[in-house]
Amino acid sequence: MENKTSKYLKYAVGEIVLVVIGILIALQINNWNEVKKLEAKTQEYYVQLLDDLNKDVSFAHQIIGKFNNYLNDLTTYTNSYYQDSVITPEEAYKQISELPVLSTSFTFNSSTIETLQNSGDISLIPSEIRNRLIDLKRQQELTIIRANYTNEGKNAIIQNLNPLLGSTTLINRLKHQPKMKEFLKIDENLREVLLVYEGVHRWKSVSEQESVSNFQDMLKEIDTIMRLINTELKE
Repeated sequence: MENKTSKYLKYAVGEIVLVVIGILIALQINNWNEVKKLEAKTQEYYVQLLDDLNKDVSFAHQIIGKFNNYLNDLTTYTNSYYQDSVITPEEAYKQISELPVLSTSFTFNSSTIETLQNSGDISLIPSEIRNRLIDLKRQQELTIIRANYTNEGKNAIIQNLNPLLGSTTLINRLKHQPKMKEFLKIDENLREVLLVYEGVHRWKSVSEQESVSNFQDMLKEIDTIMRLINTELKE
């Protein structure tokens, strides 16, 4: 009787051990699957981040090129004042009126980092990459704020052109209409027009010089972030 009881207990304990082992294995497999899912999700985020960053790189190069072209043209205009030849008001107006006065709006590709932050999945990203992404987003937001601020100053000055000039093409059109030119007396406003244009391009040049510097810093930071992400992707 005792032998039967002992055998039964051993059998029961063995069954319990097998059940426990089975549960542990199942939990381990489940945990392994969850880890794999998170790894796959993180890899997908990396691909999306690289896509956003590549778009920002292209945009940055476009803006830097555009702004540098403007700054070079503005330098050509200002340097003409240091030449020996005399510049007439009409010549100065022609040169400065051909410079662009419209502002360029900035739009960055931050959808993936915003998704990471809003969903809480930002914790999936290693701390070094995470912190650099957050700092980059902050830098981009500050660049937009600064550009908007300087553009407001420039636009306030531009408003003074309307009653003086009417249109930037009006002077050229009036060359064929002497009576209309005499009636409007646009030439009498050239002094004020030139001063307004000078003020506009002062604001615009300061804004775009600062933006170029900011975009160049962004490119360096983006390059570092992309290298870190590519390292994670290779692993």
